[in-house]
Amino acid sequence: SGSSSSGSCHFRPRTPHGSSRAYSAAKMAACGEESQTATSSGEEEVEVVLEDAEVECFGPFCGVEEPQIEVDKTHKKPLPCDKMMRVALIALFATMGSMLFGLDIGYIGPIIESRSFKKDVEHVEHGKVSSKTEGLIVSLFSIGAIFTAFPVVSSYFVDEWGRKMSIMLGSLVFIVGSIIQLSCNGNTQLFVGRFVSGMAIGLLSAVIVLYQSELAPASMRGALSTLYQLGITFGILLAAFIDQLEVDHEEGWRVVMGIICIPAVCLLLGMACLPRSPRWLVQKGRRKEALKVLLTIRADDEAVREEEEIFQEIEKSRAEGEPEWIELFQGRCARLLILGMTLQFLQQLVGMNAFMYFGPKIFESIGFDKNQFTTINNFVNFLASFPAVLLADRAGRRSLMLWSAMGMTVACTMMGLMGMMYMVPTSANPADPEAEVTWTVSSKSAGWVIAGSAFFFVFNFAFGYGPIVWVYCAEIFPTRYRARALGVTTVANWVGNFIIAQFTPMLLDAIQFNTFFVFGFFCFLGVLVSAYIPETKGVPLENIQELFDHKVGFRSTMALDTKKPSPAGGIPLIDGTASASESE
Repeated sequence: SGSSSSGSCHFRPRTPHGSSRAYSAAKMAACGEESQTATSSGEEEVEVVLEDAEVECFGPFCGVEEPQIEVDKTHKKPLPCDKMMRVALIALFATMGSMLFGLDIGYIGPIIESRSFKKDVEHVEHGKVSSKTEGLIVSLFSIGAIFTAFPVVSSYFVDEWGRKMSIMLGSLVFIVGSIIQLSCNGNTQLFVGRFVSGMAIGLLSAVIVLYQSELAPASMRGALSTLYQLGITFGILLAAFIDQLEVDHEEGWRVVMGIICIPAVCLLLGMACLPRSPRWLVQKGRRKEALKVLLTIRADDEAVREEEEIFQEIEKSRAEGEPEWIELFQGRCARLLILGMTLQFLQQLVGMNAFMYFGPKIFESIGFDKNQFTTINNFVNFLASFPAVLLADRAGRRSLMLWSAMGMTVACTMMGLMGMMYMVPTSANPADPEAEVTWTVSSKSAGWVIAGSAFFFVFNFAFGYGPIVWVYCAEIFPTRYRARALGVTTVANWVGNFIIAQFTPMLLDAIQFNTFFVFGFFCFLGVLVSAYIPETKGVPLENIQELFDHKVGFRSTMALDTKKPSPAGGIPLIDGTASASESE
């Protein structure tokens, strides 16, 4: 409501949360239109109460900036404990999908180095697997993930099969990939298995957070969506434990690959008992089923209201027609897509996976035992993921990413400086100019500073940029484009992963610890992006678009939307829709 000395204008929707269309129509009516009520197709009537004779008009229709409007939340009741527990358990169980990702990251390195694997697959009794073969084993997994995360592929499964069935399919494909790998006796079959397992993880990475965020209430969405990253870190830790128990035994690598199938089987069977996404059900015209699902995870009145809001948003999308792929790269959606891809690229380019893939090499150069590093690193990564779960809906997404990026920038800068000052080349044979040169730290104290900085970096990544980027990207896109846009941003993450895996060793060989200045630069970019983005904590998914209306780079898209002609011939409203009951 806006007020002046001469009068005030109040908008009082008859439902606790009027939609943006109904609200916009009411505002126009209050700001000079004759009618004192406005309705839009599928909307409840919005009552406009005018006090005194004069009305002061705000907003884009009047050229005056509109004051902040407080949303009345008094109608909201706390979520009953049984329903809160149910939605938390659903999200936690779905996290098994990301745990499969962590298991694959964690188990493959020790297996490649195991004697039994070299003998059974590489047919090498002594020595090591060639770097070319090792690279193929790792990169084929990433290529398989890029394939199914590619939006044309992932959106087909996510939109047509649904979120639930896509998770079940991903689990099944992972089991098939693992069986292909554990039964192999040569590289060709192993490569096929790695690619198939990668396809499973690519699909799961595109759908898990989406499923969790669409079932979670706004007050719990951040915490439940961060479980994705927690699942990855737990999977990495679990894989290290399984490797220590089995990988050195005869054909132990086959046992390890069999064990990691167990959570995939559990996920496949368990998902059959879990509900479908209510948003997907409404999208498919199954409103009664959607309401039935919402009534099990929301307070009754909240379930009815949310189902209606989802329906109105989907109806709005349908009125605009089926989305074309080109629409993702136009207007506001294109800018949101750039933002999401930037966040996913930065999540990789800050260098976390450089520590995951090449951390042992880095720590060995400063005099630390590489196995000890792996254990400590995995524990730090896992434990530091818990603050994200606890704080995502309290401190907020933006704050966690901002502090995370600042901490990583400090850590990378410190490692770069210590490397510049204390890392020195050491030749295996000083008399031979062609002898291999390694870099070692000249000061034990500097080594401890580098080690501490590395763990500080991992800590900051794990509570911020690691989990929260996935949460944020799952929230910012309109329902009409969400599945496809998430596919694009997930591919961006996998491409960034591939870049880090390929170029980090080259950078370490060429510029040594100056590599961390490169990572620090991307961390600093992360600070700038985090300071720019709006906070989405506690905001319903249907209302998140409004947060970008006054952000630099998005204002023009809001202005364009107000000028869109209405398909119903009504007044163009703020979000590009119109009131069917008003004539232009």
